[in-house]
Amino acid sequence: IPPESHDISVRKMFGKNYGSHSLEAMIETRINVGCKRIDLFFMVGLPNQTYDSVMETVKYCGSLLDRFDLKTAKGQILPLIAPLAPFIDPGSMIFENPEKYGYTFFYKTLAEHRKAMLMPSWKYALNYETKWMNRDEIVRATYDGALGLLNLKEKYGAISQKTAAKVRNHLERAVALNAKIKDLSSIDDS
Repeated sequence: IPPESHDISVRKMFGKNYGSHSLEAMIETRINVGCKRIDLFFMVGLPNQTYDSVMETVKYCGSLLDRFDLKTAKGQILPLIAPLAPFIDPGSMIFENPEKYGYTFFYKTLAEHRKAMLMPSWKYALNYETKWMNRDEIVRATYDGALGLLNLKEKYGAISQKTAAKVRNHLERAVALNAKIKDLSSIDDS
């Protein structure tokens, strides 16, 4: 299920006109009928979304994990968070009307997108930023959101400590590498 965000104003920009109460009622119904797993997909880099909004989404995921206690629930909810794909799809409403949705694009052509895929960091492969978050903020919100959600999933037993440690190590290494790649002019061929 892709609620995209905890924030209804962000959801509405994607045509999802339901509130958290409706989402939670649906989760509860699915658990009560024996659903074994419910993946909830939250995104980073959406219209009306700020860094703080992403962190509030992580807190909301914590409240869902607390409410639908995995130790006693028949089902399992698994919240996930990731950036809106590195490219906004050509032909999509956002790609065709970026100003309406608050987006700025760095790449429009196939050749530009191909070149972007060779960049040394996914930050530079992003073909967009929004009027609410620039590329750096999208990257920071993605990593901070993922680490926060990882801690919650470990706390509530949605993932094992061993798996959490491996993922945490991977994320921390990615954050450190991202910090080294401050701008493309500082990178040589080696």
